[in-house]
Amino acid sequence: MATKKTNTTGTKTPVAEAVKTEAVKAAEAKTDAAVTKAPEKKAAAKPAEKPAAKPAEKPAAKPAAKPAAKKETKKAAPAKKPAAKKEVKKAAPAEPDKVALADMVRAKFEKKDVSKIGEKIAIEIKAYGEKEYYIYVLIEDGKVTVEPWGYIDHDVHIDMPIADVVAVINGNYDFKAKALSGDFYAIGSLTKLIKAGEALL
Repeated sequence: MATKKTNTTGTKTPVAEAVKTEAVKAAEAKTDAAVTKAPEKKAAAKPAEKPAAKPAEKPAAKPAAKPAAKKETKKAAPAKKPAAKKEVKKAAPAEPDKVALADMVRAKFEKKDVSKIGEKIAIEIKAYGEKEYYIYVLIEDGKVTVEPWGYIDHDVHIDMPIADVVAVINGNYDFKAKALSGDFYAIGSLTKLIKAGEALL
């Protein structure tokens, strides 16, 4: 077995020097490692300070959107019926009252020449409609008299709608033909009625 020689002079042998050198290097390496690792640990220990988060800016408040106005659904007004207008146009004019009707008859007959009639003829007319009026027509002494009332002493009594009396006055009524056909109610002397009609109309 080989034996190591020791240096009695106190000087280090190359082997011992080498061991020492290796130990120093190893120690230095550990120290370096410790030095390099320490900052990493510190860095890991203290988390990097994050800049203070700024409060999120609230977006500018938008004006509340108005709810879309509901379109009012109006029901279409029913179209006016043209028939109604026609009815209004065709509606009979307001009936003349008793005095107005007598005035119309008077204006039509009073100026007629009845001088050829050599007798008295009295005609009572009952004009009816919304109301009922009596008119008295007297042919006597070549004159015609018209009054807005009835007369008991008459030769002929006639019932006729007011509208027909107005038609007679306006010349839109064939009096003789309608009298003969019995189109209107007449009682009394038909001969005197036709004679008066021929003179007056």
